[in-house]
Amino acid sequence: MAKQANTPVKGGYDLRAVKDLRDWIELLKSEGQFREVKAKVDWDCELATIARHCLSAKNGPALLFSDIKDHEKTWCKKLFTNSVGSYDRFKMAFGLPASTDLKTLVIKMREAYRKRLAPKEVSKAPLKQNILKSKDINIFDIPVPKWHSWDGGRFINTFSPVVTRDPDVGRYNMGIYRGMSADRDHISNLLAPSQGWGEHFTKLRSRREPMKVAYVYGCNPLLTILAASAFSRMDSEYDIYGGIVGEPLELVKCETSDILVPASAEMVIEGTVSYDPNDFMMEGPFAEHCGYYGGASSRKPTTRIDCITFRDDPIYQGSCESIRPGWPTEDAYITSLSSSALVWNHLEQSGVAGVTDVWMNLDGPFFMIYVQIRQSYRHQAKQVASAIWGMSFANWAFKNVFVVEEDIDLRDPGQLEWAFCTRVNPAMGDITIFDNHFGSVLDPSTPFEERDLAKFGSGKWARCLIDATRNWDLGVRPAWNNQVFPPVVVLSKEEEALVRRRWDEYGLTGITYEPRMEIDKNEELKQRYSYNARPTPENVKKGE
Repeated sequence: MAKQANTPVKGGYDLRAVKDLRDWIELLKSEGQFREVKAKVDWDCELATIARHCLSAKNGPALLFSDIKDHEKTWCKKLFTNSVGSYDRFKMAFGLPASTDLKTLVIKMREAYRKRLAPKEVSKAPLKQNILKSKDINIFDIPVPKWHSWDGGRFINTFSPVVTRDPDVGRYNMGIYRGMSADRDHISNLLAPSQGWGEHFTKLRSRREPMKVAYVYGCNPLLTILAASAFSRMDSEYDIYGGIVGEPLELVKCETSDILVPASAEMVIEGTVSYDPNDFMMEGPFAEHCGYYGGASSRKPTTRIDCITFRDDPIYQGSCESIRPGWPTEDAYITSLSSSALVWNHLEQSGVAGVTDVWMNLDGPFFMIYVQIRQSYRHQAKQVASAIWGMSFANWAFKNVFVVEEDIDLRDPGQLEWAFCTRVNPAMGDITIFDNHFGSVLDPSTPFEERDLAKFGSGKWARCLIDATRNWDLGVRPAWNNQVFPPVVVLSKEEEALVRRRWDEYGLTGITYEPRMEIDKNEELKQRYSYNARPTPENVKKGE
């Protein structure tokens, strides 16, 4: 199987050949995107620091640690991280070549996320090669790092899909939720009602029933990306995976529950989450995605581990959290790209007109999203923001919505700043605050008392819309070709062609010639916004 993993498909890779984590590692090796760290490494912060530096390095590799302190003789000895911690590896996970530009990647993801194909159950899987129950369970045999010095403990769940099933309709949900090793056979969890498994937990708690759960470690990268993406409650990530790959995902039944899990996984921990607060154990704090330590140490819902199944010589997978400028994370790549695709699809499905691009930056920790529109009516940006804030994932994301027109490149910070500086007038309603909204409990700018998950079920936000489109309330002016804004200053094609042709004549040989038409993107935009309009003397006299 591993040899098939690098089969080219239209310049990319055949997703059907990457069945599991081991195939993925072989593919990364063949592309120079992988390093094995064979030196002995301490699980206490040293391992995470190495991973952090490789995430920050330009196209740093995925890492397999094979000699971890205190795990020389445990049944699990290896840790894999930084799996999709670069744009190139993320593109590979979707079968796309590294040359794919980011907007095209988002468009391809939009298309992929619309596909569905139901999974199929199998009776056998390498996952069942080893089974531990009862007194044989000890999760400290797994080389879980202490990721950051102030973390409340060793967080075992940082990049592991968590599988639960809706007790009413039977639909499966996969999500990435943090969990800490509480003792040898318990995992304490940050479990929010707004999350997929939180909804399942709330339903079962009202019936005074415990919740069965399965934690999945080490699987195909696409499956992990889907688990970390904010799909609708009506969707199952299992179906979406099958639709993207083009063949059903193989699932195998757990040993202690009816939950079906990916048969290709390296390891699965099966457990039961109690609704009884007397069973809760301490969890937190944790270096969260926003770049700060999130949540105080407190008693939280806890999973009793009933069984562990794993392949021979299993590979545990985890990820270093906490975004800061220059400190990207795997989670940031997933949330940035998946949110861009899913929000764009949501806006289209909601009937919002004229959306031409959506983007979430790596450094924005989920709290800012940019939308590009073809403006055709007044206050169109407000409709955009309202639709986004109605999404289920808005409980954790999209505190700020920044809307621009087509001439602004969402992936160019300079253009975004220029639009903010020249098109936003707070006195004319271009900045709108929507107060007393639900929001993330992990946002440090929210007062700590307002982030009590047990009391409120969510945090509290004042959301902000920044409308950096041309304000139609300004009125048109004849001197501006009947536009509400003056023409943007650009060089004409004729001027550019003349200077390019005579560049060497000016004595500028050796100086790189760079056309300065980046704002004037194409003829359609030029006509729409009259960039090249030259006001006549008569119009100038009638103007300001």
